[in-house]
Amino acid sequence: MDPNEFLFLILPLASIVAILVAIVIYLAKKENTIKHRELETLNELMRGGEINKENFSRVLEGLVIKKIIDEKSRERLRLLLEKSL
Repeated sequence: MDPNEFLFLILPLASIVAILVAIVIYLAKKENTIKHRELETLNELMRGGEINKENFSRVLEGLVIKKIIDEKSRERLRLLLEKSL
């Protein structure tokens, strides 16, 4: 293998792959953090008696209005609640 091939082809490709792997790992951790935070919020609301089978949709809409959660979080929490209740 020619030293020029290593310096101008293999080394840049390896650095690009390393950067892409780091980005994927970062995004995966961020997604896990968001899901964990949503589940904690859901557990607190259920423990406090604020959410039950009849009013969970109304409570989630109230949280969106108060800007505690956003629309995407509301949809994910709604799906989680429908599965669990």
